[in-house]
Amino acid sequence: MAEAGLGIVSLPDFVLHEHLRTGHLVPVLSDHTAHSGVFRLLWPSSPYLPPKLRVFIDFMTENLFPSK
Repeated sequence: MAEAGLGIVSLPDFVLHEHLRTGHLVPVLSDHTAHSGVFRLLWPSSPYLPPKLRVFIDFMTENLFPSK
């Protein structure tokens, strides 16, 4: 809806990063928003970490919160 010009959204930066980079969305009310909270990845404890999970964790670590 926001991309269609029908309103504004309040979503985490990692969700909007690409939309902001391409100009499909623009920040509004930046002076009135605060970023807080923690984002966690959780998985069952195991002595063996599946390779697919390791790749996913590495990807999220590198891409979830890109440096500005």
